[in-house]
Amino acid sequence: MLAFADRGRDSTATRSVGAGVETRPGTIPLKGTRLRWWVEGEPSPRLRTLLSDPDAVLSGPGSVAREAGGRKRLYRLAAAGEEPGLFVKVFSLPRGQRWRYAFRPSKARRESKIARQVVERGFEAAVPLAVGEERRFGILSRSFSVIQELPARDVRAEIRDPELSPERRRALIESFAVFTRQVHDAGIDQDDYSTNNFLVFADGHFALIDFERCSVGKPLRRERGLTLLAKLVRREPCLSTSERVRFLRLYLGANADRQEVHEAIEFILSAFREIRQRDARRAANAAFKLGRHVEHVGEAWVVRTRRDAKCIHFDLPEEQAQEVWIKAHQLERLELPALRPVRLDKSGVSLLDPGQASSLGLTQRSQQRRRARRELEFYGRLNDKTEWIDGADGSLLRNPLAFELSP
Repeated sequence: MLAFADRGRDSTATRSVGAGVETRPGTIPLKGTRLRWWVEGEPSPRLRTLLSDPDAVLSGPGSVAREAGGRKRLYRLAAAGEEPGLFVKVFSLPRGQRWRYAFRPSKARRESKIARQVVERGFEAAVPLAVGEERRFGILSRSFSVIQELPARDVRAEIRDPELSPERRRALIESFAVFTRQVHDAGIDQDDYSTNNFLVFADGHFALIDFERCSVGKPLRRERGLTLLAKLVRREPCLSTSERVRFLRLYLGANADRQEVHEAIEFILSAFREIRQRDARRAANAAFKLGRHVEHVGEAWVVRTRRDAKCIHFDLPEEQAQEVWIKAHQLERLELPALRPVRLDKSGVSLLDPGQASSLGLTQRSQQRRRARRELEFYGRLNDKTEWIDGADGSLLRNPLAFELSP
């Protein structure tokens, strides 16, 4: 195994990967900057091509960009022959923050270090095949993380699969509760504790992914563990009350009495309300804050990653359009099934067009709408303005003003 360490600090050599030009071990000249890679094992020809010129590969055929938020971009490179697909994370830094990383490792290298610590504690994790840093005169501008696609599905997608049998759903939730307690007892603190940060394999075992907001240390205190469960509740409103209670009982262990379970429920609900309100406030502030997510184009506010997307436009008075814009940001932040914000200007507000679902019967549409309603009503209530759009991924709330967040 290749250690991810600075040259001169570790006896394990760093492989040099380039297009035939080598300056010093692990460093590749690229367009006037220096792109340095830390690679585990001997790279395949496909990986070598990616590392030689990542921009060309990521903008070429076979690469699909996925929205990841902020200045992080996620790409999937399709499988080639018998090789599995690759995921590439690209972390960009605004000019004002680049100096902070002059003498410390990038986010990509930190994630790789945490992933290896997780493996050392006995858990399977998506450890990067390669990590790169692009610096000029020591100042970091971008970092890269290349991860091999695993033959598994994220827990969120599995739980929300309408084809999942009740028996399999119950077994999945129960085994994930036991796994969660094992992770916390091992001192792994995944601050963004969400089911889409874990993979489940066909045989039922789990793997951890995405270590951007993760740390490894002493076993988690009870209060910290329950706070993370509150974050999990926030991300999984589709779980029924009985499923959440069953999950909590298994997490607390067989020795937990009724009083302990009741106190844990009260703690989680209180933490959940605080998290929900904080998320809503942050989303409202971000709606009119120039920076990573939103930009000013003339007199319009535009979500950067969606500026050229197909939209549904609502011709509304200025005050009402702003209200829809803010509410749409809040619903997105809470990951609720509603149209996403794209543009706000004097003509009104534009929301993302999800495209129409194909070949769905009345029964399927009704089931999708009931599921969407349950998720929304977990956070607040719907009024008589409720309208739905049946997109390819399910029913979405058309008018954000039809939803009111509970206090």
